[in-house]
Amino acid sequence: MRTAASKARVDSRAKFTVRGWCFLAAAVVCLALATWLGRKDVLALSLFLGMVPLLSSLAMWLVKPRVLLKRSVEPPLVTLGDAAQVSLRVRRRSTFPSRSRASAGDAAVPGTSPNVASANGTSTDGDAPGSTSAVGGPANGADPAGGTRAASWRRTASADRAAVDVHEKVDPLLGRDQDFSVPVSGVPVAYTVRPRRRGIHELGPATVRVSDPFGVVSELLDVAERTSLHVAPDPEELTEHGAALAHESGSDPSRRAQPQPGPDNVTTREYRHGDPMRRVHWAASAKHGELMVRQEDPRSTRRTVLVLDTVEQHWPGERVWAGVLESTEEFEWAVGAAASVLEHLTRRETVVYALEDQGRALPRGESETAELRDTAVTDDTATEVVHGLSRVALVKRPEPRPAEDQLAARLDREGLTHPVLLLTGKLSPEGAQRYVRAAAGSASHSVVMVVDPPVARPQSADVFEAAGWSVVLVTRWTDVDAAWLAVVGGGSLMAPPPPAPGERRLSMDEMMARTRGRTTA
Repeated sequence: MRTAASKARVDSRAKFTVRGWCFLAAAVVCLALATWLGRKDVLALSLFLGMVPLLSSLAMWLVKPRVLLKRSVEPPLVTLGDAAQVSLRVRRRSTFPSRSRASAGDAAVPGTSPNVASANGTSTDGDAPGSTSAVGGPANGADPAGGTRAASWRRTASADRAAVDVHEKVDPLLGRDQDFSVPVSGVPVAYTVRPRRRGIHELGPATVRVSDPFGVVSELLDVAERTSLHVAPDPEELTEHGAALAHESGSDPSRRAQPQPGPDNVTTREYRHGDPMRRVHWAASAKHGELMVRQEDPRSTRRTVLVLDTVEQHWPGERVWAGVLESTEEFEWAVGAAASVLEHLTRRETVVYALEDQGRALPRGESETAELRDTAVTDDTATEVVHGLSRVALVKRPEPRPAEDQLAARLDREGLTHPVLLLTGKLSPEGAQRYVRAAAGSASHSVVMVVDPPVARPQSADVFEAAGWSVVLVTRWTDVDAAWLAVVGGGSLMAPPPPAPGERRLSMDEMMARTRGRTTA
């Protein structure tokens, strides 16, 4: 769980509340009446009404109120479209308690979960026992005949009612900003976010409004710390026909004289948390009395290489934000396609060597040392790589010279001569030549080029076809499964943008007449 905690006091923005201005207005009126009537008691009332907001403002300035706000996200990493719950806990660190309000359970807060309204005065974030009573002031000591118990109950009830206003800033791709009345006793208030785009999204900053015990002066405190929510792409189901990519070429040395997967070369091991249930070997489980999963002999496993182009210049479409990451709609399509291909192939006992354009392994989970890891992705690690795609971002860099090409060096150093699938954008002919040289020793080559509007066939597609690559041209509106089916034979699937409401949708014949390319598989 990723938690952001902050103790922050920022620029003094103490202001009189409506109640405070009413006190001052009443003081002025009483002063005028005391002068006109000559009444000392009215003058004393005027002084009292005027001193309450002034002394409260002075106390707020001297005491320096502080708050401890803890924000947690559960789970800290979700798949696109899934929901995450954000919890806020507030502790008031000040001599003055917060203004008492109605219990948090009496107010309906939009977006909160049902179980966050209960306020029992018990700390749930690991604070020291008894810290709740500090909100209402120190204990007065034991009273005879059960007075201690009654006083403790009153302090707890007062702490439960004490609350502060919190304004939470939320990424627009996650939802709208939230306003809550959060108890200072540490009872959490939660709301739900549902991301609409993969990436790294930030929650916060938050603004906390604190007030004096009389409610005549309030001050805004900024909690600048932010909490990150990682959103991984949602893999799509691909058609079984596309699995031929991993073994289409008979010249692939990884497939020569190797047995096919079967009962003779299957080993088992104990079930581990996170293993997919489809790999459970029921016969072995019945024999051993515990769940056992299949573990294929690596000699019988197919292999392929997946390369995701992350060069910013190769994705010239309109810029969008994937949380805090700069991206394009075309690149987001490619990231989703990469997740779908990884999930599809690894489920079918295929080892996928997942690389980015610099020869580094695609990130896994939340680890930052992607360049030090093995590039091989199996069924056991595919989920980690799909989660790591939440952090993939575009990087601006020039085309490398042949002698300095890290991708070619990685393929040659690890002997990756397996079939290659490249996911790229509208790159230049020079960029296409670079990939052709890097994958020259591979058994077969396929490239999916995501073209940005205006839709036109790029010159780099001719470079790939001249080198014997299977080229598939798509747009961000093309179905991922349709592109996957066309990988083996190549084709042009540059689907136009969806029609506006009321416009006629093009038929398949009209669409094919507007595109140029080979027949798809």
